[in-house]
Amino acid sequence: MKNKNGDLNMNSLSAFILRPFQFEGTKLQPNVLLMCKLLVILLTAHHMFFKIADPFIPFIPTLDWFNEHPNLFKYSLRFIYALSAFALLFNIKVRTASIVTGLVVILNILASKPLFFNHAFICGCALFLAGLTNDKEPPYLLIFQLSLVYFGASINKFLEPDWWSGAFMNTWLGVARENPIYLYFSEFLPELLLAKVLSYIAMFTEFIIAILILIKRTRHLTLWFIIIFHMSLYTLTSSRFGHFIDSLAIILLAFLSIPKEQLIVNYKSQTLDTLKRFFKFLDRDKKQIWSPFSSENTYWLSLKTKNKIVYNHDALKDLFLYTPNFFMLILFIDMTLYVILYNHRTTLFVFNMIFIWSVIFYFLPVKWFKKKI
Repeated sequence: MKNKNGDLNMNSLSAFILRPFQFEGTKLQPNVLLMCKLLVILLTAHHMFFKIADPFIPFIPTLDWFNEHPNLFKYSLRFIYALSAFALLFNIKVRTASIVTGLVVILNILASKPLFFNHAFICGCALFLAGLTNDKEPPYLLIFQLSLVYFGASINKFLEPDWWSGAFMNTWLGVARENPIYLYFSEFLPELLLAKVLSYIAMFTEFIIAILILIKRTRHLTLWFIIIFHMSLYTLTSSRFGHFIDSLAIILLAFLSIPKEQLIVNYKSQTLDTLKRFFKFLDRDKKQIWSPFSSENTYWLSLKTKNKIVYNHDALKDLFLYTPNFFMLILFIDMTLYVILYNHRTTLFVFNMIFIWSVIFYFLPVKWFKKKI
C-alpha cells in the first residue's frame, strides 16, 4: 500500500479498510457474500473464537489424539479461524475463506459434544456450502441445506410420541418457561389441546417448508412463510433458540436477487436529499446513480434496473433489498441493542417485536400503499 516514493498510500489504505462493506467483484454472488460476512460476524460475536478448544468427548474418537499435545488443536484452529474470517470479511479469496471458516466451525463441534448446537452447526454448513457455489448460478446447495434442516426437524418430531400427545410442548411452554400466553389460553381449552395444536402446527409446517423450498415456483412464498413462522414462534416464546433465528434470517439473504447492473434512481430533490445521502453512504460498491426528476412528477422516487422500473414505496423497498449494507446496519443495531439492554430483557423483547414486525409488514409483497393517480 505504498506509492512510488515508498510513502503510505492513504487512498489504498482507506479502500482496504472499507472492503468489509463491499460485495461486488468477487467469486461469490453479492447476496451469498453478504450472508457469509454476516454469519462470521454473528459467530464471532457469540464467542466462536474463544469456544474453540482442545477435544472433549469428541464425536470422532480419533480427535482425542490431540489431547496428547495440549493446545495444539485449540491454537491451530483459532489461528485458522481468525485468518479465514479476516480473509472473508476483506474479500480475499472469498470462496476458499468461506469453506475454511465453515470447516473450522464444523470440526470444532465434532471435537466436543458439549459444543453441539443446531444454530452453530447450521452456520458452519452454510459457510462451507456457500464456498462451493459461484457467481454464475443460484446457491442450490444452500437450498438443499434448508430443505434438509426442515425435513430433519419435522421427521425428528414425527418420531417422538411426546410431540403427538402434546406433552413436550406443554412441558416446555407451560412448565419450563411458564409462558403467560400459553398458560392463559390453555385454561379455556381441554387439557393438552392447545399443546397438541401447537405441536401439529410445528411438525407439519416444517415438513411442508422442506418440500416447498425445493420448488422454484413456490420458493419466494416459502421464504416469507419461513420468516413469519419463526417470528411467530419468537413472539410466542421470546426465545431466539441461541442464535438460530438470527442465523436463519441471515441464511435467507442468500436468496436475494441483487441486480448485477447499476441502479438508476430518480428522486424528488430537496424532499429526499437526506434519503439520498443515507443510501449513498451505504452504497460502498457505487452501484446507485441518483438523479433528481427533471420535471414536475407525480412520483417521489423511481428505481430502474435492467428488467423493470418501480416507483415510490416499491422503489424504496427494492433499494433497501439491493443495498447489502442495509442488512449490515440492521445486524449492528440489533447487536448494539442487545448489549445496551442486556439486563432489561422485557424492554429488549418489546423493541425487537416492534421493529422486526414493522419491517416484515413493510416488506411483505402486499400493496399497502395506494398509487396516486
